[in-house]
Amino acid sequence: MIKLVPCKYLDYDEGAYDAELRTCAPDFLNVKYWYRTNVPYDDAPRRVQYCKLRGRINGIFACYTGEMSCYEPEESDSENRKLR
Repeated sequence: MIKLVPCKYLDYDEGAYDAELRTCAPDFLNVKYWYRTNVPYDDAPRRVQYCKLRGRINGIFACYTGEMSCYEPEESDSENRKLR
């Protein structure tokens, strides 16, 4: 099974986008994505990520699996405690 660790550049600032923040529950409870309600054309991507470096990413999982070249895993709370 692939470990899904979010990239530290993912942007989940609610109110910043014309989209609704959702999760991939029940299959992947810890995976969040944006669902765009207003798209410019019928086949435009609706399930996307927003990145602080690259803007909109037309997919959900590339920012959790390391597929993106800019991917840097977010540090977990347990890793942060170890550094203190």
